[in-house]
Amino acid sequence: MVTIELLYFDGCPSWQHAWTELGLALNETRTDATVRLRNIEALPESERRGFAGSPTLRIAGRDLEGYDGPAVMACRRYEGNAGRGWPPQPQLQQRLRASGSEEPA
Repeated sequence: MVTIELLYFDGCPSWQHAWTELGLALNETRTDATVRLRNIEALPESERRGFAGSPTLRIAGRDLEGYDGPAVMACRRYEGNAGRGWPPQPQLQQRLRASGSEEPA
């Protein structure tokens, strides 16, 4: 089972789209996952590292696009989705499929 976190902040207009797209991708890939929706503003500083803007998706502890820097308190844009604020289905599905092969048996 893979652990997924969707990190966001209040006022972000895109996290709901990311949440919906994540659900569709989980269904399409039939991924067994624990999914956590987490407001970045409620997290301790130590858990904010790697937040690349709202929404940020961490799959198996890693940012969807590999970001690992300090927290960025801004709306995030995903280049693979024409700059929209949520990742595209192909990117989500590819990462979910890869995460299944990385999880210990």
